[in-house]
Amino acid sequence: MNMFDYYYWDNVFSFKDIKEINSLIKKHRENKEEDKTLKASVNKTSTVYHIKFKYLKNLLENAVSSIVSGNRYNYGYDIFKFSDEDKLNFNIYEKNQEYDWHRDVDTSKFVDVKLTALMNLSDNNFKGGEFFLLNSKNPTPVSKLDKPGSMIIFNSYILHKVNPVKKGTRKTLTIFVKGPAFK
Repeated sequence: MNMFDYYYWDNVFSFKDIKEINSLIKKHRENKEEDKTLKASVNKTSTVYHIKFKYLKNLLENAVSSIVSGNRYNYGYDIFKFSDEDKLNFNIYEKNQEYDWHRDVDTSKFVDVKLTALMNLSDNNFKGGEFFLLNSKNPTPVSKLDKPGSMIIFNSYILHKVNPVKKGTRKTLTIFVKGPAFK
């Protein structure tokens, strides 16, 4: 469903799916992300783990299908197929952690991040951690993403941020949908 600058889906994952995905991530995740260039330019205090797509492929089948059809009908980007070795970001935001305004990019001259897909995998209640898009003068709150099991996609070049979490733990999985460089 279209909501201004993004598309969203409710109930992409059940609570049982969320528990299973989080368990697989804990089992197969790589070391915490350490990106010194990002930390120097943007306030990002969440913990980020990478996990290869292959470990979650079966559980993400419906989400990936929605991403691909969402792109086909709403954006029309030339995108690459997802590879087993593609790395996804598992983001954990605890009290006072946030991610300031930023865009999602790739450093390759031949590849661009076209869309960002965010999935709420929180298995407990949290307060704060609101997600915003900024494609005009006024930030757009994306409250649809507050519900566990929901997913949104949006143009990766749009500025976006996560407000500080006030209570509990916010968990999201990010898929960067890539394709040939924009020309």
